[in-house]
Amino acid sequence: MADEDAPDNEEAAKGSGKLKLIIMIVVGVLLIAALSIGGTWFMLKDNRSDPDAMAPEGSEPEEIADVPENREEALYHALQPAFVINYTSNGRSRFLQVELSLLTRNAAALDVLLLHNPLIRNNLLDTFSRQDVLLLGSVAGKQKLADDLTKTIQDMLLVEMGSPGIESVLYRSFVLQ
Repeated sequence: MADEDAPDNEEAAKGSGKLKLIIMIVVGVLLIAALSIGGTWFMLKDNRSDPDAMAPEGSEPEEIADVPENREEALYHALQPAFVINYTSNGRSRFLQVELSLLTRNAAALDVLLLHNPLIRNNLLDTFSRQDVLLLGSVAGKQKLADDLTKTIQDMLLVEMGSPGIESVLYRSFVLQ
């Protein structure tokens, strides 16, 4: 009878050993994951409570330029819908989709912008059509386009309200295909 119970004990011992191995592996994986998360949190935690913590040794904190107190609040006007312009370059069709916002500090300019929205869009489309699509892919080309668009709107606002009205044209989206 003792011989008959021996194989069952060996199978139970093998099953118990496998269970312990699986538990040890799971605990090890969980420990590694916890250490990884803790290390990541420690490295990426926000040091804003100590502004000098991020400054290199020996460097002086930069002073923020004085902003004039009489400067008006920035106002933004989104030109909707987005502009979609097609170009042909070397026999190949290219498309530009641009979403623009206008920065102004003059509330009266916003009223003029709303009133003359069709004229503004027309003039901007003319400006887009004069651009070289090969240059638009570069940073300098994008900046030149923003400057041209700003000048186009400012010229129109000079005629309509006697002042440039806006400070700049800002890209909200710029997709060139």
